[in-house]
Amino acid sequence: MPKQENVIKKPTYQLNSRGEFTIENYNFSKPFANFFPGIAGTYGIPMWAFYVNRGQAIISMGTKDKDHSIMEFLPANKAWQRVTLQGFRTFIKVSEGRSEHFYEPFHNGFINLDFSLSNRMRITSYDLKLSEENYSLRLNTEVEFFNITQDVYAALARVVTITNASRRARRIRVLDGLPQIIPYGTANLFLKKLSRTIEAWMSVRNLQKGVPFYKLDVDPTDRPEIVHIKEGNFYLCFINQNNKPKIIRPIVDPETVFGPVTDFSCPYHFLHAKKFIHPAKEITESKTPCALSPLEADLSPGESLKIFCLIGNMRSLELLNDSIARIASEEYFSQKERENQALIEGLQKNIETESSSRAFNLYAKQTYLDNILRGGYPVTFKAGRHNSVFYLYSRKHGDLERDYNKFHIQPSYFSQGNGNYRDINQNRRCDPWFNPDIDDENLIYFFNLLQTDGFNPLIVKGTSYSLRDRSSFEPVLMSLVPNQEQAQRLLQSLSGTFTPGDVIFSIEENKINLSVSYDDFIAILLTHSFKIQEAEHGEGFWTDHWTYNLDLLENYAGLFPEHLAHTLFEKRVFTFYDSVEVVSPRSQKYVLYAGKPRQLHSVAADNEKREIIAKRTSQPHVVRTEYGKGEPYQTTLINKLLCLFVNKLASLDPFGVGIEMEANKPNWYDALNGLPGLFGSSLCETFELKRLALFIKKMVGSGRIERIALTEEVLDFLRELEKLLQEWLIGQRQERDMVFWDKSYAAKEAYRQRVRLGVSGKEQDIACADIVSVIDRALEKIEAGIQKAKDPKKDFYYSYFINEVTDYETLGDNRIRPRAFIQKKLPLFLEGQVHALRLAENHAQARRIYEATRKSPLFDKKLGMYKVTSSLASMPEEIGRCRVFTPGWLEHESIWLHMEYKYLAEILKTGLYDEFYRELKYLLIPFQKPQKYGRSILENSSFLVSSAFPDKNLWGNGFVARLSGSTAEFLDIWLRMNAGDRPFFLDAEGKLNLRLSPVLAGWLFKKDRTYSFNFLSSVLVVYHNPGHKNTFGKDGVKPHKIILTSETSQQYVFESDTIPSPYAQQVRDRRIRRIDIFLK
Repeated sequence: MPKQENVIKKPTYQLNSRGEFTIENYNFSKPFANFFPGIAGTYGIPMWAFYVNRGQAIISMGTKDKDHSIMEFLPANKAWQRVTLQGFRTFIKVSEGRSEHFYEPFHNGFINLDFSLSNRMRITSYDLKLSEENYSLRLNTEVEFFNITQDVYAALARVVTITNASRRARRIRVLDGLPQIIPYGTANLFLKKLSRTIEAWMSVRNLQKGVPFYKLDVDPTDRPEIVHIKEGNFYLCFINQNNKPKIIRPIVDPETVFGPVTDFSCPYHFLHAKKFIHPAKEITESKTPCALSPLEADLSPGESLKIFCLIGNMRSLELLNDSIARIASEEYFSQKERENQALIEGLQKNIETESSSRAFNLYAKQTYLDNILRGGYPVTFKAGRHNSVFYLYSRKHGDLERDYNKFHIQPSYFSQGNGNYRDINQNRRCDPWFNPDIDDENLIYFFNLLQTDGFNPLIVKGTSYSLRDRSSFEPVLMSLVPNQEQAQRLLQSLSGTFTPGDVIFSIEENKINLSVSYDDFIAILLTHSFKIQEAEHGEGFWTDHWTYNLDLLENYAGLFPEHLAHTLFEKRVFTFYDSVEVVSPRSQKYVLYAGKPRQLHSVAADNEKREIIAKRTSQPHVVRTEYGKGEPYQTTLINKLLCLFVNKLASLDPFGVGIEMEANKPNWYDALNGLPGLFGSSLCETFELKRLALFIKKMVGSGRIERIALTEEVLDFLRELEKLLQEWLIGQRQERDMVFWDKSYAAKEAYRQRVRLGVSGKEQDIACADIVSVIDRALEKIEAGIQKAKDPKKDFYYSYFINEVTDYETLGDNRIRPRAFIQKKLPLFLEGQVHALRLAENHAQARRIYEATRKSPLFDKKLGMYKVTSSLASMPEEIGRCRVFTPGWLEHESIWLHMEYKYLAEILKTGLYDEFYRELKYLLIPFQKPQKYGRSILENSSFLVSSAFPDKNLWGNGFVARLSGSTAEFLDIWLRMNAGDRPFFLDAEGKLNLRLSPVLAGWLFKKDRTYSFNFLSSVLVVYHNPGHKNTFGKDGVKPHKIILTSETSQQYVFESDTIPSPYAQQVRDRRIRRIDIFLK
């Protein structure tokens, strides 16, 4: 046998013909971390599973959260180190005559140095495949992983195939599985800090059935009441023998396999035994167990041994044993493999794209899927004329590199999870364009989480429901459940709050028979229920969260232009979130810390509010009338927008430049966590305040209405700011911004105190002309501040500022009252240029900003990409953690993909189409070189290492996988490339029209001269471009003929670039199957 064959081999990357991203010799490629989608279908139980490109890949998995692991959650750096020991293992002894060889596939350690090997990893959106050829032993091994979907339990399926590639028959002995499996009930804290102690609670049951059930018998929490644990993790292994499944009972005591080798590096007893068999005795308690299945097989040339494994969680031992006969079959595995693929590809079909670039087409699908994982997937329940929208699959972006996040994936049907307000809001931005049934659902949802102070809770939980009127639903339920006793039992379970998953679980566990399908039952139930927005304060208040509501509003206006006025001015369904936490007044948070003025402890819990909210039996976190004592206050969207406007206008810093970080947190750029303490402010939100002001002005100044009703407290606040703006206009330039800051802040504090417990509920009219007048004055002040932040010579904008207190009055207890400030600019950030582009008034201004940015230190010339910041070396460490990071890494001078994509999107929106396509080839991930990117070019990363980083080998390498806001930006880009800006519009008669105006480069058209995509998820649009020309620019081609094909195959032809009414409505209703558009 040749020696020293398994030397380091150069990895290669490719996108194969099946759309799989393949890495040859992946054990020697750049390390990365990734994950399965964790989507199990509407009636399935999801599992989280994380993998790395080492060993057998899977390193951590479980249900719900880190406290419900089956394999311990490990951060990425530890995962790369431990996967080859703690992950799945396959030990093989190969016998040929008298010789015997030991081999462990997919392991690049010393034990395999004598073998000539090659291996590969194949990644898709729905599964993972590994394969290895041992040319020395002529043995091939394949492993496939996928999630079980649409079933009553959560599990990872694993199929191992070992093939004799030699010309001789040989015997193989195999030991396959996990060297360590975590019993259910073992919280992450115990694994990390008390892993030895917690073993005393561990046990393994059900060995007599051959399918071990791993659990703690009782909750180990130290408390007087004992809580018994029913759930458990399980390991099922079987092979096919004589066309029947044969269950292989795994060994559960790791000592009987590894003996004295406690690090699992060598299966000591398996290696030394001539014939390794099940140990006569295993210790099944008080130690961390394993799941290793012993097998033997005589393989003829070309013959394979196929091992089927399920590793998962069951709600009870009884459910496990009742399920064994059903799930232990190759047919079941094949069915679930197909279901899993169909489920994921079914979601991705909504963004089906057929361009000349296969990488771009597949990237769009992957990005759409990843957007769902963070924002959720809307499903519509229809009952009569009523639509109920429910979001499935959303979760906080937890993975091996985001080890800091406490993710939560509900282990139930209709699974949903927790997330941050900003993240979910952004990732749902384009959802109506994929499912118009959403209508104004997200507008209502996110605007209703805004408080009267313009802030919002951080943590957005899943949606729950409560019956509107139990007595009116009872007869409906009786008609749906034939057995009246069962109906009463089900009605009782609906007495509090519930989720759709809870309801179906209750139906199944109580064996309740329905006269309709589950989907129909949920649809009817939701029409008789009201939605509860579950949220938690979390920590502090960010300055930017409100701005993403403007994106939602603009998207809604683009899709439903005829509904906008009604939604803004007439629909009284908007409420205010009532939080226990409030922003502290200046007198409490302006302090001396280590002898220096600081803004600290800016948010505090209001105990009086806590008591009031705790006593509410319904919708506790909705602001009440009568200052907290009355009914939930409902109002209009325009009222909420003006409430936002006054709060943010009164939050401009002492120089009128940035919005103050007054509540413990910065804005989108979280890594400036120290800036709020330095009285920091952000220009980015000032731009957004201008955007808000312009939108309100446009809507109230349209002449459609003359007066609107405002919450009286908001109107009084507005009137006070109107006076201050007048004073500012005539004030001395050296002092007027400071005076406005002090007085507007005082007005804001008075307003906050007034609405602390609620609002009066009274509304007063104001003339629209008066609102426009106030906004015009505000815009003058806002624009003056923006100009201060602009570099007059280079046309770029500074984004962030330290407002240093230079003079103050002491108030006692280390509290101060500032008298004077100086403003210090932080170095350049890409974020400021993004907002500046968004508000550019014309192409010329947009081009100046673009060219200035490209010439600035933000542009990484070596990569041709844009850094999130320029160098922060000149700044004090007090600005935040970004200052401590090595340049080029994390948020300091790296290529932060989300912000770079925001910038790319704004280039497209402003009509700089040539510039957009110049940048696209360098910035978009599917066009990266995989050797440099270090992972699949179909998947986003949070950041790429820039050329500012000292290690050149990492330049352009992507880190922190997939669940990034970049997915939302790409969907926005994709929509605008394919359909143009605001394709739906109202004609002079107020009728709905549709004009698709693609912005597509000629090279994106296929050889057959077409480019196609799914519009609104299911309307196939095909562009015909005989000359392969751009659809923009001086010589660009434009639509001139349109053919619509209806669901019944009837065709409508328009010699025009516009689809008129009523056909535009039919397209939006998705009653048109196909649109062919001819370009010339």
